[in-house]
Amino acid sequence: MTRRDLLRPVRAALITAILLQALAGVLALLPLLALIAFTGAWVAGDPLPGAQVVAAAVAGTLGAVLAAAGATWITHRADADLTWRLQRQLAETIRRAPLPTVTGLGAGRIKKVVHDDTAAMHYLVAHTLLDATALVVTPLAGLIALTAIDWRLALCSVVPLGLGTWWYARAMRGSAGNFADYARQQQRINAAIVDYVRGLPVAKVYGGPGGPGARYAAAVNGFHDFFRAWSRSTSAVTTASWLVVAPGLTAATLALVGGIGLAMGWVSPGAFVAGVILGPAISAPVAVAGPRLQAIRTGLAALDSIVEFLGQPRLQWGSAAAPAPGARLRLERVSFRYGADRPALTEVTITLPDRGLVALVGASGSGKSTVATLLARFADPAEGRILLGDTELRDLPEASLYERIGFVFQDTGLRQASVRDNLTGGRALAEQHLVEAARAAAIHDDIAALPHGYDTVLGQETELSGGQRQRICLARALLRRPELLVLDETLSAVDPTTRAGLFTALRAQAEQRTVLLIAHQLRLTADADRILVLDHGRLVGDGSHRELLTDCPPYRALWEAEPTPTAVPGE
Repeated sequence: MTRRDLLRPVRAALITAILLQALAGVLALLPLLALIAFTGAWVAGDPLPGAQVVAAAVAGTLGAVLAAAGATWITHRADADLTWRLQRQLAETIRRAPLPTVTGLGAGRIKKVVHDDTAAMHYLVAHTLLDATALVVTPLAGLIALTAIDWRLALCSVVPLGLGTWWYARAMRGSAGNFADYARQQQRINAAIVDYVRGLPVAKVYGGPGGPGARYAAAVNGFHDFFRAWSRSTSAVTTASWLVVAPGLTAATLALVGGIGLAMGWVSPGAFVAGVILGPAISAPVAVAGPRLQAIRTGLAALDSIVEFLGQPRLQWGSAAAPAPGARLRLERVSFRYGADRPALTEVTITLPDRGLVALVGASGSGKSTVATLLARFADPAEGRILLGDTELRDLPEASLYERIGFVFQDTGLRQASVRDNLTGGRALAEQHLVEAARAAAIHDDIAALPHGYDTVLGQETELSGGQRQRICLARALLRRPELLVLDETLSAVDPTTRAGLFTALRAQAEQRTVLLIAHQLRLTADADRILVLDHGRLVGDGSHRELLTDCPPYRALWEAEPTPTAVPGE
């Protein structure tokens, strides 16, 4: 994908708008030419022009206004359409990209491309292209008109233009690298802000050097030093480029030259007036070209950033028919790695039963959550296959996979919406089903105690604890009645009493479906029907608690290292 590909849907509209703006720039000269004709005739003592000149001036004024308004309307419509298309494409890229890719990009990078870069595209498409067109067409048309009146004054009017352009070019020499560095510095600040806000509770408690606050300060100070050095190196020539084309200075210069010519007889009164009026219009745009050129550079850099982002790898979904109910899930020699040198799973082979409670345990970093990531198709295995029945997960339609397998992750995802909407996702479900799922997830009583029960808006009318959020996510998964329920540390944020009740509920669920419970608390999973043990990304144990204590040294080591729960006085 290239810049041209992104702009293709609005290219015809932009060309039309540019042509209208160019027409507006030419028509805007007609009132000036009428003024020159009247003033020149009055100075020379000649008869004043007739009504046709006045009509042309009025028509030019109205035509310029209408053409410019039409161009602006078209570019804003094109910008709205382009922004809608780009943000949909960006959102789809984020949704389809492997989860490690998205997390590796960072929130600052995603925020910049989705918000800042599309905003920069607004200024490029809706405003800057028209401004740049006016800056080119109006001086060129003015120069042609002045040349037709008096080529010598036209030549004089080009001198400030040439000097201003030359000095501005010197100021912009080597600016491509500075603009790229500017974008990198802005991205660094965005990432530092997100990191600082997320780490604020820890920073308040522990503080210390090198934390998010220090990184944010370093990013801001680095941008300050960079921008100050850049401004200092270009301020002198930039100021000179502005001063030499200042309208007052240009008009005074042409008035002086024209006055000399008028006194010597080689400049007519009309030409004198034309030079004073048209001269500033020819050279003045150089003074405002800088911000427009910078906006163009920024817009093109944003366009390149969007193109690069849209080039992220995507997970492709198939269209295979869903396997028959009761199909077993199998991992066949599955390997996965984060980057080139971070293996997470190595040749893991697992076949899950059609029902029952299966626990997946292991030390931190053993690959437990990676298994859940692969089952949810947040990423695909580097090697091996994951099958539901005889169909690979990557060959299934997206909706089919998530109808068959339900997921509850340690990092809960709830929207700022009612509890009901968070549970149903907007689907129309009977109240009875909501209550049944909420009771099974041990969250119904908590919901009933909220200000408006199931219609309470989370994030506005109430805030939930981490354990409550996990249980709402569990109820949401149960509402889909999946054949396989994958729970990644779902019981980690609940109190012991609630945890015991939830485990009993999961036992009941395991009579109807397979429940894969990923946990690090072996005391909790000891009663599972089957326990799978991962160690450094390899499957090293598969059996009951008693069998693993005898035959699996890594499991035995984990069991012996886990503290034995002690009774708390008063409980």
